[in-house]
Amino acid sequence: MEMSMDEMIMYIGIVAAVLIIGLMMYRREIIFVFRKKETKGTIVNWMSASEKGVKYFYPMIEFETPEKGKITFRADERCENSPMYERGTTVIIKYLPNDVEFRKVIYPK
Repeated sequence: MEMSMDEMIMYIGIVAAVLIIGLMMYRREIIFVFRKKETKGTIVNWMSASEKGVKYFYPMIEFETPEKGKITFRADERCENSPMYERGTTVIIKYLPNDVEFRKVIYPK
């Protein structure tokens, strides 16, 4: 089965559009792989919240960067019923220097 030139151009266009959309959607993740920096952080406290009768705990983490100084944030990860780590536990923070809001926390095992 042979494809006409118009069909081939249409398929190439579709593939190119999908690639471009994918690159746009995952741009920060792709940049993160190549430009991330790493530093140590500390769990300084825990925040709790209840949802449908279950108590969840979110770590409050503090770290420092040369670009933005000291940063404290509530991590998105949570544990159920009680904190998983002690205050003062060291974690690894991977972040983008120009966008420290985009970060990943590596917890000890």
